[in-house]
Amino acid sequence: MRRPGGSVPMGERKMGQAAGKANRAASEAASASRSPALRVLARTGFVFIGLVHILIGFIALQIDRGQGGRADQSGAIGSLASKPGGPLLLWAGFAACAALALWMLSEAFFEWRSEPEPKKKLGKAGAAAGKAVVFGFLAFTFAVFGAGGSKNSSQSASDFTAKLMGAPAGAVLLIAVGLAIIAAGGFYVYRGVTRKFMEDLQDPGRARTAVEWLGTIGYAAKGVVLAVVGILIIVATATADPSKSSGLDGGLKTLGSQPYGVFLLAAVAAGLMCYGVYSMARGRYGKF
Repeated sequence: MRRPGGSVPMGERKMGQAAGKANRAASEAASASRSPALRVLARTGFVFIGLVHILIGFIALQIDRGQGGRADQSGAIGSLASKPGGPLLLWAGFAACAALALWMLSEAFFEWRSEPEPKKKLGKAGAAAGKAVVFGFLAFTFAVFGAGGSKNSSQSASDFTAKLMGAPAGAVLLIAVGLAIIAAGGFYVYRGVTRKFMEDLQDPGRARTAVEWLGTIGYAAKGVVLAVVGILIIVATATADPSKSSGLDGGLKTLGSQPYGVFLLAAVAAGLMCYGVYSMARGRYGKF
Protein backbone atom coordinates (compact mmCIF):
# COMPACT_ATOMS: atom_id res chain seq x y z
CA MET A 1 0.00 0.00 0.00
CA ARG A 2 1.34 3.44 -0.95
CA ARG A 3 1.41 6.25 1.56
CA PRO A 4 -0.10 9.66 0.76
CA GLY A 5 2.13 11.35 -1.79
CA GLY A 6 3.01 8.08 -3.58
CA SER A 7 5.83 6.91 -1.27
CA VAL A 8 6.34 3.18 -0.67
CA PRO A 9 6.60 1.86 2.90
CA MET A 10 10.13 0.93 3.95
CA GLY A 11 9.20 -2.73 4.56
CA GLU A 12 7.70 -3.18 1.10
CA ARG A 13 10.68 -1.44 -0.50
CA LYS A 14 13.12 -3.77 1.26
CA MET A 15 11.09 -6.83 0.25
CA GLY A 16 11.09 -5.64 -3.36
CA GLN A 17 14.83 -5.09 -3.26
CA ALA A 18 15.40 -8.54 -1.77
CA ALA A 19 13.22 -10.17 -4.45
CA GLY A 20 15.10 -8.28 -7.14
CA LYS A 21 18.44 -9.42 -5.75
CA ALA A 22 17.23 -13.01 -5.57
CA ASN A 23 16.07 -12.87 -9.20
CA ARG A 24 19.37 -11.36 -10.33
CA ALA A 25 21.31 -13.99 -8.39
CA ALA A 26 19.26 -16.78 -9.97
CA SER A 27 19.76 -15.30 -13.45
CA GLU A 28 23.50 -14.94 -12.89
CA ALA A 29 23.76 -18.53 -11.62
CA ALA A 30 21.81 -19.81 -14.64
CA SER A 31 23.99 -17.78 -17.00
CA ALA A 32 27.16 -19.07 -15.35
CA SER A 33 25.87 -22.62 -15.78
CA ARG A 34 25.76 -22.02 -19.55
CA SER A 35 29.40 -21.07 -19.94
CA PRO A 36 31.33 -22.36 -23.01
CA ALA A 37 33.39 -24.71 -20.84
CA LEU A 38 30.28 -26.24 -19.29
CA ARG A 39 28.68 -26.51 -22.74
CA VAL A 40 31.60 -28.64 -23.98
CA LEU A 41 31.49 -30.81 -20.85
CA ALA A 42 27.71 -31.23 -21.19
CA ARG A 43 28.15 -32.38 -24.80
CA THR A 44 30.62 -34.96 -23.50
CA GLY A 45 27.87 -36.15 -21.16
CA PHE A 46 25.90 -37.41 -24.16
CA VAL A 47 29.01 -39.32 -25.29
CA PHE A 48 29.11 -41.15 -21.95
CA ILE A 49 25.35 -41.79 -22.09
CA GLY A 50 25.93 -43.32 -25.52
CA LEU A 51 28.77 -45.45 -24.20
CA VAL A 52 26.59 -46.76 -21.36
CA HIS A 53 23.80 -47.76 -23.77
CA ILE A 54 26.24 -49.46 -26.13
CA LEU A 55 27.61 -51.48 -23.21
CA ILE A 56 24.09 -52.37 -22.02
CA GLY A 57 23.31 -53.64 -25.51
CA PHE A 58 26.55 -55.63 -25.57
CA ILE A 59 25.82 -57.21 -22.18
CA ALA A 60 22.29 -58.04 -23.36
CA LEU A 61 23.78 -59.85 -26.37
CA GLN A 62 26.01 -61.83 -24.00
CA ILE A 63 22.93 -62.81 -21.97
CA ASP A 64 21.26 -63.80 -25.24
CA ARG A 65 24.14 -66.23 -25.82
CA GLY A 66 23.71 -67.73 -22.36
CA GLN A 67 26.44 -65.75 -20.60
CA GLY A 68 26.00 -63.84 -17.36
CA GLY A 69 25.94 -60.13 -16.67
CA ARG A 70 23.67 -57.27 -15.62
CA ALA A 71 22.22 -55.45 -18.62
CA ASP A 72 21.60 -52.11 -16.94
CA GLN A 73 23.41 -48.90 -16.09
CA SER A 74 25.21 -50.33 -13.08
CA GLY A 75 26.30 -53.40 -15.05
CA ALA A 76 27.61 -51.23 -17.90
CA ILE A 77 29.42 -48.80 -15.60
CA GLY A 78 30.77 -51.68 -13.53
CA SER A 79 32.30 -53.17 -16.67
CA LEU A 80 34.06 -49.85 -17.30
CA ALA A 81 35.45 -49.89 -13.76
CA SER A 82 37.20 -53.20 -14.40
CA LYS A 83 39.09 -51.89 -17.43
CA PRO A 84 42.60 -50.33 -17.32
CA GLY A 85 42.19 -46.66 -16.49
CA GLY A 86 38.61 -47.40 -15.46
CA PRO A 87 38.50 -45.17 -12.34
CA LEU A 88 39.71 -42.17 -14.32
CA LEU A 89 37.09 -42.85 -16.99
CA LEU A 90 34.38 -43.17 -14.34
CA TRP A 91 35.19 -39.82 -12.77
CA ALA A 92 35.25 -38.24 -16.23
CA GLY A 93 31.78 -39.72 -16.79
CA PHE A 94 30.62 -38.31 -13.46
CA ALA A 95 31.86 -34.81 -14.34
CA ALA A 96 30.33 -34.91 -17.84
CA CYS A 97 26.93 -36.22 -16.72
CA ALA A 98 26.83 -33.82 -13.76
CA ALA A 99 27.54 -30.95 -16.17
CA LEU A 100 24.74 -32.18 -18.43
CA ALA A 101 22.35 -32.32 -15.46
CA LEU A 102 23.33 -28.76 -14.51
CA TRP A 103 22.82 -27.63 -18.10
CA MET A 104 19.32 -29.13 -18.12
CA LEU A 105 18.52 -27.34 -14.85
CA SER A 106 19.50 -24.08 -16.49
CA GLU A 107 17.30 -25.03 -19.47
CA ALA A 108 14.38 -25.51 -17.07
CA PHE A 109 15.07 -22.08 -15.55
CA PHE A 110 15.26 -20.29 -18.89
CA GLU A 111 12.18 -22.05 -20.27
CA TRP A 112 10.26 -21.02 -17.16
CA ARG A 113 11.39 -17.42 -17.50
CA SER A 114 11.10 -17.01 -21.28
CA GLU A 115 8.04 -19.04 -22.35
CA PRO A 116 4.97 -16.76 -22.28
CA GLU A 117 2.29 -19.48 -22.45
CA PRO A 118 1.72 -21.11 -19.02
CA LYS A 119 0.99 -24.61 -20.39
CA LYS A 120 4.05 -24.66 -22.64
CA LYS A 121 6.13 -23.13 -19.86
CA LEU A 122 5.22 -25.93 -17.45
CA GLY A 123 5.74 -28.64 -20.08
CA LYS A 124 9.12 -27.43 -21.32
CA ALA A 125 10.48 -26.60 -17.88
CA GLY A 126 9.20 -29.89 -16.46
CA ALA A 127 10.77 -31.90 -19.30
CA ALA A 128 14.14 -30.21 -18.81
CA ALA A 129 13.97 -30.73 -15.04
CA GLY A 130 13.11 -34.41 -15.53
CA LYS A 131 16.11 -34.87 -17.80
CA ALA A 132 18.28 -33.18 -15.17
CA VAL A 133 17.15 -35.78 -12.61
CA VAL A 134 17.90 -38.68 -15.00
CA PHE A 135 21.35 -37.34 -15.89
CA GLY A 136 22.05 -36.54 -12.24
CA PHE A 137 21.27 -40.13 -11.25
CA LEU A 138 23.63 -41.40 -13.94
CA ALA A 139 26.33 -39.06 -12.62
CA PHE A 140 25.71 -40.47 -9.13
CA THR A 141 26.11 -44.03 -10.44
CA PHE A 142 29.43 -43.10 -12.06
CA ALA A 143 30.55 -41.58 -8.74
CA VAL A 144 29.54 -44.68 -6.74
CA PHE A 145 31.68 -46.94 -8.92
CA GLY A 146 34.45 -44.35 -9.14
CA ALA A 147 34.67 -44.39 -5.36
CA GLY A 148 35.08 -48.16 -5.41
CA GLY A 149 31.49 -49.05 -4.58
CA SER A 150 28.91 -51.02 -6.50
CA LYS A 151 25.20 -50.70 -7.07
CA ASN A 152 22.89 -53.54 -8.08
CA SER A 153 20.01 -51.70 -9.74
CA SER A 154 17.90 -54.85 -10.07
CA GLN A 155 18.05 -55.47 -6.33
CA SER A 156 17.47 -51.77 -5.66
CA ALA A 157 14.32 -51.85 -7.80
CA SER A 158 13.02 -54.89 -5.91
CA ASP A 159 13.80 -53.30 -2.53
CA PHE A 160 12.12 -50.04 -3.55
CA THR A 161 9.03 -51.94 -4.71
CA ALA A 162 8.91 -53.93 -1.45
CA LYS A 163 9.08 -50.75 0.65
CA LEU A 164 6.29 -49.09 -1.29
CA MET A 165 4.12 -52.21 -1.07
CA GLY A 166 4.26 -51.94 2.70
CA ALA A 167 3.33 -48.27 2.75
CA PRO A 168 -0.24 -46.93 2.92
CA ALA A 169 -1.61 -46.66 -0.63
CA GLY A 170 1.75 -48.01 -1.78
CA ALA A 171 0.18 -50.41 -4.27
CA VAL A 172 -1.74 -47.58 -5.93
CA LEU A 173 1.44 -45.51 -6.15
CA LEU A 174 3.37 -48.44 -7.64
CA ILE A 175 0.73 -49.00 -10.31
CA ALA A 176 0.86 -45.28 -11.10
CA VAL A 177 4.65 -45.48 -11.41
CA GLY A 178 4.36 -48.53 -13.67
CA LEU A 179 1.83 -46.78 -15.89
CA ALA A 180 4.02 -43.68 -16.04
CA ILE A 181 7.02 -45.76 -17.16
CA ILE A 182 4.87 -47.50 -19.78
CA ALA A 183 3.73 -44.07 -20.99
CA ALA A 184 7.37 -42.95 -21.13
CA GLY A 185 8.17 -46.02 -23.20
CA GLY A 186 5.33 -45.19 -25.58
CA PHE A 187 6.62 -41.64 -25.83
CA TYR A 188 10.07 -42.93 -26.78
CA VAL A 189 8.56 -45.13 -29.49
CA TYR A 190 6.51 -42.16 -30.74
CA ARG A 191 9.56 -39.91 -30.92
CA GLY A 192 11.45 -42.63 -32.75
CA VAL A 193 8.76 -43.44 -35.31
CA THR A 194 7.95 -39.77 -36.02
CA ARG A 195 11.63 -38.77 -35.82
CA LYS A 196 10.76 -35.92 -33.47
CA PHE A 197 14.16 -36.45 -31.85
CA MET A 198 15.72 -34.66 -34.83
CA GLU A 199 14.36 -31.43 -33.34
CA ASP A 200 17.04 -31.76 -30.65
CA LEU A 201 19.79 -31.59 -33.27
CA GLN A 202 21.38 -29.05 -35.53
CA ASP A 203 21.62 -30.09 -39.18
CA PRO A 204 23.98 -33.14 -39.22
CA GLY A 205 24.76 -32.53 -42.89
CA ARG A 206 25.89 -35.66 -44.70
CA ALA A 207 25.38 -37.72 -41.57
CA ARG A 208 21.66 -36.88 -41.44
CA THR A 209 20.35 -40.15 -42.91
CA ALA A 210 22.53 -42.28 -40.64
CA VAL A 211 21.59 -40.25 -37.55
CA GLU A 212 17.88 -40.48 -38.42
CA TRP A 213 17.99 -44.26 -38.74
CA LEU A 214 20.09 -44.70 -35.59
CA GLY A 215 17.70 -42.52 -33.62
CA THR A 216 14.57 -44.15 -35.01
CA ILE A 217 15.72 -47.66 -34.15
CA GLY A 218 17.30 -46.60 -30.87
CA TYR A 219 14.30 -44.68 -29.53
CA ALA A 220 11.93 -47.49 -30.48
CA ALA A 221 14.11 -50.12 -28.76
CA LYS A 222 14.46 -48.07 -25.59
CA GLY A 223 10.72 -47.45 -25.57
CA VAL A 224 10.01 -51.17 -25.74
CA VAL A 225 12.34 -51.89 -22.83
CA LEU A 226 10.85 -49.11 -20.69
CA ALA A 227 7.36 -50.43 -21.36
CA VAL A 228 8.41 -53.90 -20.22
CA VAL A 229 9.95 -52.43 -17.04
CA GLY A 230 6.66 -50.66 -16.31
CA ILE A 231 4.67 -53.84 -16.90
CA LEU A 232 6.95 -55.75 -14.51
CA ILE A 233 6.28 -53.17 -11.78
CA ILE A 234 2.52 -53.62 -12.23
CA VAL A 235 2.84 -57.42 -12.26
CA ALA A 236 4.97 -57.33 -9.11
CA THR A 237 2.31 -55.19 -7.42
CA ALA A 238 -0.60 -57.35 -8.57
CA THR A 239 1.10 -60.56 -7.37
CA ALA A 240 2.60 -58.97 -4.22
CA ASP A 241 6.02 -60.27 -5.35
CA PRO A 242 8.63 -57.46 -5.30
CA SER A 243 11.25 -59.71 -6.91
CA LYS A 244 9.39 -59.43 -10.22
CA SER A 245 10.18 -55.72 -10.33
CA SER A 246 13.82 -55.95 -11.40
CA GLY A 247 14.52 -52.83 -13.42
CA LEU A 248 16.11 -52.64 -16.85
CA ASP A 249 18.10 -55.85 -16.42
CA GLY A 250 14.95 -57.75 -15.51
CA GLY A 251 13.06 -56.19 -18.40
CA LEU A 252 15.63 -57.35 -20.92
CA LYS A 253 15.82 -60.84 -19.42
CA THR A 254 12.03 -61.05 -19.48
CA LEU A 255 12.10 -60.28 -23.20
CA GLY A 256 14.67 -63.04 -23.67
CA SER A 257 12.46 -65.57 -21.89
CA GLN A 258 9.51 -65.09 -24.26
CA PRO A 259 8.80 -67.26 -27.32
CA TYR A 260 11.36 -66.31 -29.95
CA GLY A 261 12.98 -64.34 -27.13
CA VAL A 262 16.48 -65.01 -28.47
CA PHE A 263 15.68 -63.00 -31.58
CA LEU A 264 13.66 -60.39 -29.70
CA LEU A 265 16.42 -59.75 -27.17
CA ALA A 266 19.04 -59.58 -29.90
CA ALA A 267 16.96 -57.01 -31.80
CA VAL A 268 16.41 -54.86 -28.71
CA ALA A 269 20.09 -55.11 -27.75
CA ALA A 270 21.07 -53.92 -31.22
CA GLY A 271 18.51 -51.14 -30.89
CA LEU A 272 20.01 -49.98 -27.60
CA MET A 273 23.41 -49.87 -29.27
CA CYS A 274 21.87 -47.72 -32.01
CA TYR A 275 20.52 -45.41 -29.31
CA GLY A 276 24.00 -45.22 -27.85
CA VAL A 277 25.54 -44.21 -31.16
CA TYR A 278 22.75 -41.67 -31.68
CA SER A 279 23.48 -40.21 -28.23
CA MET A 280 27.11 -39.77 -29.20
CA ALA A 281 25.97 -38.02 -32.37
CA ARG A 282 23.79 -35.78 -30.21
CA GLY A 283 26.90 -34.81 -28.31
CA ARG A 284 28.27 -33.53 -31.61
CA TYR A 285 25.15 -32.11 -33.28
CA GLY A 286 22.84 -31.37 -30.32
CA LYS A 287 21.38 -27.91 -29.81
CA PHE A 288 23.14 -26.24 -26.88
